[in-house]
Amino acid sequence: MLKKAILNYKTRQALKKRGHQNVVDFRNSQRIAIICSDLFENEENVSQIIKDMRGLGKDVNLMVFCHQPKKKITELPFFTSLDVSVGGTINSEELNTFLNQPYDFALCFDQSGHFLIDYVFSLIKTRCRVGVSNDTKYHHYELMIQKGQENTPLSSEVLRYLKMIQNHEYQPV
Repeated sequence: MLKKAILNYKTRQALKKRGHQNVVDFRNSQRIAIICSDLFENEENVSQIIKDMRGLGKDVNLMVFCHQPKKKITELPFFTSLDVSVGGTINSEELNTFLNQPYDFALCFDQSGHFLIDYVFSLIKTRCRVGVSNDTKYHHYELMIQKGQENTPLSSEVLRYLKMIQNHEYQPV
């Protein structure tokens, strides 16, 4: 309970420190970070999105949050509640490496609303944060995606909207 209160406070502080960033269009973006929950979608959907983005020439780094610390349920890079201390210190070298890299876009595939996912996501160095539509977390993201059709995975909806982000600066002829 104490850990949740402290990390929620630190999440709000990290989000307040975030300055205005110049968002690059998706076509010119190079690095993309993805944080997802092991409860979000099946691993095949997430792996397919990563494959699609890499096919578009993007460098994609993924980190999965496992809700059960003692049970490794994914072959993908992951972190658990044991990797973040009560004070917010990151105890995982793999998670530290993930967080210390700059990204053009950071995607959060989570509908569980877990405070550790929010905390780690707030620490990512990125120009644009994209997440699943949630009325209580509108301040966490610059772009929120809402699920459209029932048979379409939400992760593919995110990719569809990302492709629509374009730079429309005036170019003299």
